[in-house]
Amino acid sequence: MANQLAVFSLEIGAAVLFWLVFVVIETAVFQLLNWGTFQACLRAAFLVNLASALLITAGLMSLQRLGWLGVTVSAVIAMLLEGRVLNRLKPGTQQLNWIVAILANLASFLILILPVFFFTRP
Repeated sequence: MANQLAVFSLEIGAAVLFWLVFVVIETAVFQLLNWGTFQACLRAAFLVNLASALLITAGLMSLQRLGWLGVTVSAVIAMLLEGRVLNRLKPGTQQLNWIVAILANLASFLILILPVFFFTRP
């Protein structure tokens, strides 16, 4: 039982660190696209990734079963969800919000998800 608790604790810790890296990568993309001030970009990246965290976690958990389909569906749904959240945070700049959501998620998925996908494949 103690061993299972230790493994679960490590998995939760890894998931939180993984999520924080998503926030950092997406904050950088928001900044590069001049979405707002650093604080606004950090806050937005935090909120959009909080909104899509469960989705990304579910996608990662089913990576082996669904393969490329799971990665693609998770990426598209994350982009749609995060685009909607950005439109709520900064109304009036819908085109920029969608570009930022798409590019930020592409960067996150290319830097984090795809390596995990390739390294965990049998």
